Amino acid sequence: MNNYETVCIVRPDLGDEAVKALIQKAAATIESGAGTVVKLDDWGRRKLAYPIRKKNEGYYFVYSYSSSAETSKELERTLRFNEDVLRYQTIRVVERKPAEAKGPAKEEPKGGETANG
Repeated sequence: MNNYETVCIVRPDLGDEAVKALIQKAAATIESGAGTVVKLDDWGRRKLAYPIRKKNEGYYFVYSYSSSAETSKELERTLRFNEDVLRYQTIRVVERKPAEAKGPAKEEPKGGETANG
């Protein structure tokens, strides 16, 4: 199982019930593929940086979830074929461990030598 985040922008003129239905459909797609939704961030209506399909605003929501790659692709397919979705993007979240302290990064000059020679 991998960790993913999907950001979705929906048409702003869509009603609240339709937006909630779309969010529920996305969650159902994740859960039907044996994935688990970790977090849903509902950002609400925001101004777009540039017009998309002649719209200046969009309704944003972000899913953080854990699933297989196939489930993530299925979610993207579901969003791609929905006419109410203006944009979406999925990224795989990779957890990195902090680097261990190894000592000095540079070697210091030995025996009275200077860095300039």
